[in-house]
Amino acid sequence: MIKRIVPFILIILFIAACSSSRKTTIDTKVNTYKHDVNALHPQFVVFNTNDTLSELHYKINSKELLYTRPDGINFSSNVLITYHLLPIFDSKEILDSASIRLIDQNNDNSDKFLIGKMNIKARAPRTYVLRVTVSDLNRNTSATNIISISKENDLNRQNFLIKSANTDAPMFHNYVKTGEEVSINYKAKIAVNLFVRYYNREFPLAPPPFSVIDPRPFQYKADSTFALQLSSNGSVNFKALKKGFYHFQLDTNKREGVTLYNFSDNFPDVKKAEDMIYPLRFITSKQEYDDLINSTNKKALIDKFWLDCTGNPDRAKEVIRKYYNRVQESNLNFTSYIEGWKTDRGMIYLIYGSPNVIYRTATSETWLYGEENNINSLSYSFSKVNNPFSDNDYELERSSVYKQSWYTAVDIWRQGRAYLQD
Repeated sequence: MIKRIVPFILIILFIAACSSSRKTTIDTKVNTYKHDVNALHPQFVVFNTNDTLSELHYKINSKELLYTRPDGINFSSNVLITYHLLPIFDSKEILDSASIRLIDQNNDNSDKFLIGKMNIKARAPRTYVLRVTVSDLNRNTSATNIISISKENDLNRQNFLIKSANTDAPMFHNYVKTGEEVSINYKAKIAVNLFVRYYNREFPLAPPPFSVIDPRPFQYKADSTFALQLSSNGSVNFKALKKGFYHFQLDTNKREGVTLYNFSDNFPDVKKAEDMIYPLRFITSKQEYDDLINSTNKKALIDKFWLDCTGNPDRAKEVIRKYYNRVQESNLNFTSYIEGWKTDRGMIYLIYGSPNVIYRTATSETWLYGEENNINSLSYSFSKVNNPFSDNDYELERSSVYKQSWYTAVDIWRQGRAYLQD
């Protein structure tokens, strides 16, 4: 079913405050990747509208909300969105805060998104940390996201807002399909050139967590360049006609800008046989993988691989569902300049599943599998990479200590069972 955007939602603004003397703390153990049908997975985009204000755009899936009938007639949601603006990640000082309540009627139980925005008092030139909590008051569940806001200059990605050209709604992901038209909007209403650097690169998938790697430096020389003309209102429409990624800049002497990716027309979903083969490299031998790649009937050989693992068609279907659900979830959560499942975090998520606990700082994530303070628990640490093309690029701290646990997890998949059952 096609989801639609909610055109009108009853929004009640009932708290708005700003105080430099108020205190708060950040819960560093926030697991926004946990797969749960009743969990909230709100999406956010920050747009710096001027030197004193930024916009927090939000998107909430109605399928993740509980609709009740408080009046005995109409089914409605009851959502509370609260943000706290902090000077740095571990600060207890609140620079700005506000809350809104969303009440959406949905008597026909249709699939849709609740989309809106909140204004944040964030002055340039500096950086901030935004702590946003979305609560479903009907279900008594919540999700908290930590978002960096950069207002150090007028060139970085948060000074641009990408919208769908068809719906004029903000895009909450940085990938497009071939021929999909988007609107690129700059913070200032100026008619200037927007320079585009196009890259058509093939990047390898992440090596196993115990591998010692010597990463090759990225070659910033673009495969091609061209320019677009911003209109007098600071916007221009664009279509990605080729696969690869497009980096939009106002100043080509800098690396800052906003980037759009065209991975495939199915992305982030896994629908074609080719899309199903590539993620199998984590659990196949080189010979098995080469046979899959070179097969003239890829779908049949994929089915045979999983059937050989499980020994049962019904079990094979269930394991296939779980494996490729993790691929798609990795694409949604970890995509940067490469597909999410290819990244370090995507690899660990695909093989091990969602961690029990995630510890966060401003520049790192530590994933814990098992109980806290248990010597037998497994811990993976990721450090944020300064990447001009993405703010979602994290690198794993590799170690030989992961070898045994990795092979154990891979072997469980090859026995026809999902490691850490979903």
